[in-house]
Amino acid sequence: KKQIGGLKKLLSNLDGVYPTCNLVLFSELVDYDTADERCKSFDIGSGGDVKGNLATVNENGKNLDLQLLLEMAYPVSDGKWADNEWVWVGLRKTQNNSGKGKDARVYNSKDWEWADGSNPNDYKEWMRGQPDQKPDKVDGVKYLQNQMRINHDGKWDDTFAYKTHPYACDYQGKYILSATPHTWSDAKAACDDAGLIMAKVRNDAEVKEIQQASVYFLGEYDEATKIWDQGNWIWLGANDATTEGTWAWNDGTELDATWYANMPWREPNPDNSAKMNGGRTQNYLSISKWGEFDDSFDSPKRQRPFACQCPGT
Repeated sequence: KKQIGGLKKLLSNLDGVYPTCNLVLFSELVDYDTADERCKSFDIGSGGDVKGNLATVNENGKNLDLQLLLEMAYPVSDGKWADNEWVWVGLRKTQNNSGKGKDARVYNSKDWEWADGSNPNDYKEWMRGQPDQKPDKVDGVKYLQNQMRINHDGKWDDTFAYKTHPYACDYQGKYILSATPHTWSDAKAACDDAGLIMAKVRNDAEVKEIQQASVYFLGEYDEATKIWDQGNWIWLGANDATTEGTWAWNDGTELDATWYANMPWREPNPDNSAKMNGGRTQNYLSISKWGEFDDSFDSPKRQRPFACQCPGT
C-alpha cells in the first residue's frame, strides 16, 4: 500500500501519461487501430530495434497496474459502458472470428492473441457472459467484437475497433519521471516510497533513453525558456557529497571512469560552485532535457523534476 501511495504521488502531475515498470497508459480517447499504431511507435528502451505494442496483460500484477493507472487518469468514469470506463490493451481474436456459428462465440484461448504474438493461455478476467462476439453494422459495414478492453474493476470485455478509449502500451524502458518539482533529497525519498531507485544514466544509450522518456512524461524542451529554468533539468541518483570529485550512485558504486571522462557536462560544470547556497557546494547530479549534465545544490532553491528507475534495470 505504501508503494502504491508513493507511485500515485510520483505520477500526480503528469499530463495524460501514466507509467509503471510494466505498462504506460495514455489517457487520450482513440479507436483501436490508432491505439495499436501509437504503441508500435512507443519504443523507449528498445534502442529503436524493437517496435512497441499494445499492452500484454498476461498476469494479475499487470491487470492491477492497469486498474491503478485507469483510476489515476479517470478517477470517475461516466458510466459502465462509457469510453473512459475502459482501456484498450493488446488482446485480439485472430481465429474463428467470422461471428458465425456456435464455436465462433465460445471463448477458446487459442483463438486469441496478444499484440506481442503470445497466447493468453490460462489467464483471463472476462466479465460474466463475455466474450459474446455480438456483431454490429455501421454505415453498411459489419463489425465484430474482436478486440479486448479492460475496465476500472479489471474485468475484460470484447468490443468493436471503432470504439474510443484510453490505451495502454507495454513499457520497454527503465525510467519513470515525475513532473513534481523536488529537492534532490526529497526526490530520492519519493523514488524510495514508490519502490523504485533514483535513476542512473551510465552511457550514451541511457542518455538517449532518458531524453525520450522526458518527452513523453514531461513534455518537449521549450527553447523559449531559459537554459537554467528548473523545469529543464531532471535529478538523477548520483552525488559527490562524501568525497569531492568522486561521483557515486546512491547504492555506493562509483561512476565508470571512462564514462565520467566523456560525460557531456554543461559548461563550465562540474564546477562545484558554492554560490547561492550559504557556502555549501554543488554535489548532486542532474541531466537536462537535451542531454547535458549539471552538478547542483540539494536546496529548496533547486527544485526540479526527477527520474526514478525500475529495480534491476
